[in-house]
Amino acid sequence: MATKKKKSTAKKSPAKKVAKAAAAKATKKTAKAAKKSAKKTAQKAAKKSTAKKSTAKKAATKKTAAKKSATKKSATKTPAKKSAKKAAKKAATKTPAKKSAKKSAKKSATKKATKTPTTKSAKKSAVKKTAKKAAAKVAGGKEASNANATATVVQHVHLPASTAEVYALLTDPEAHGRVTGSVCTGAPVEGGAWTAGSGYMSGVYESLSANHRIVTSWRTTEWPKGAPDSRLEFLLEEDDGACELVMTHAGLPPSQAEAYRQGWIDFYWTPIRATLGDGEH
Repeated sequence: MATKKKKSTAKKSPAKKVAKAAAAKATKKTAKAAKKSAKKTAQKAAKKSTAKKSTAKKAATKKTAAKKSATKKSATKTPAKKSAKKAAKKAATKTPAKKSAKKSAKKSATKKATKTPTTKSAKKSAVKKTAKKAAAKVAGGKEASNANATATVVQHVHLPASTAEVYALLTDPEAHGRVTGSVCTGAPVEGGAWTAGSGYMSGVYESLSANHRIVTSWRTTEWPKGAPDSRLEFLLEEDDGACELVMTHAGLPPSQAEAYRQGWIDFYWTPIRATLGDGEH
């Protein structure tokens, strides 16, 4: 029995070996095939990945190239645009400026050509005007000084009458009218208005001292416009039954003073003496 078992094992061992070898070969073949397929798939995947990478790189390079070209274009185009805009602005601004410059040059040329004599004449006229103004000021000052200047007439008169009689002849309207041969008005009161010579003379009594002193304003219808009234004062003094009269007529216009001085003699002292019965001067 033992020997039989050995024979069977001995018989079986080559078949097993063959089977094992075949299995080993099969496994090797499958492993190799698997490896090959794995390699192929890996290679295919690698190729695909490299292709993808290359396409990605190509796309990236294209993008970068496009960006660079865009930046170059923008870099080149923006200064051009700016320069174009600046040029347009300069053209827009310089055109009227040039025109205005030309116009101003023409105007200045025409002014120089035409205004040189006129400026001289203008200066001469200005000098003449200033001279005229100065002369007018001087004349005005002289006129003002002449207008402010006045004259005074003083007369001493001896009348053969009492101071009361002379006082009445100078202040009473009826007696005054008989002496001057004209209409006279106004009562002899301080602040009262009076007229004589049928309105030729007029005034207002300022101060009255009966039979002694008379102060009144005085003017005529020939008085200068704007000139103030004159001041007329009579002082009466009794002297041995006669009247010594002192007349002071102040504030008279210088151009009329001499006429009024003679008028007092002709129209007052001579008629009063005639009225009183004394022809002495």
